[in-house]
Amino acid sequence: MASFGWKRKIGEKVSKATSQQFEAEAADDKELSDGDDANWVHATKRRKEILMEDCVKRSKQLKDEGASLAENRRYREAIHKWDEALQLTPEDATLYEMKSQVLMSLHEMFPAVHAAEMAVQRNPRSWDAWQTLGRAQLGLGEIAL
Repeated sequence: MASFGWKRKIGEKVSKATSQQFEAEAADDKELSDGDDANWVHATKRRKEILMEDCVKRSKQLKDEGASLAENRRYREAIHKWDEALQLTPEDATLYEMKSQVLMSLHEMFPAVHAAEMAVQRNPRSWDAWQTLGRAQLGLGEIAL
C-alpha cells in the first residue's frame, strides 16, 4: 500500500521576515508563560484568602443580624440568618449555641439539644455551650444527663 503525505520544504513560501517575527513572538510567549505559572499560583492563593475573609465577614454580619432579630423576638428569622452563617463558617460554636437558645425559646427541644451538642463539639472549652447543652437536656426532661 502506498502512503499519502504532503511533502513540502520548510519555509518554501514563507518570507524570512515573517518566519523571524513568528519565532520572536514564540520566544516572548514562552518567557511570559514561565513567569505566569508563579503569578497564577500566587493569584489563586490570594483569591482563596480573599474569599475566606469575605466568608468570615459575611458570617459575622449574618450572626449580628440574627442576634438583633432574636432580641426582637423574631426567632424564625434569626434561625434562618444563623443557618446562612453556618453555611459560610461551619466551625463557629457560638452560632450553634445561639441557635440552640432560640430553639429552646420556641420549645423545640430535640433540635435545641442537637445544636447545643454541635456547639460543645466545636468548642469543648466554652462554658456557654456546656450550659446551653445542660439547659436543653433539662428541657427534654433528661435530668441525669
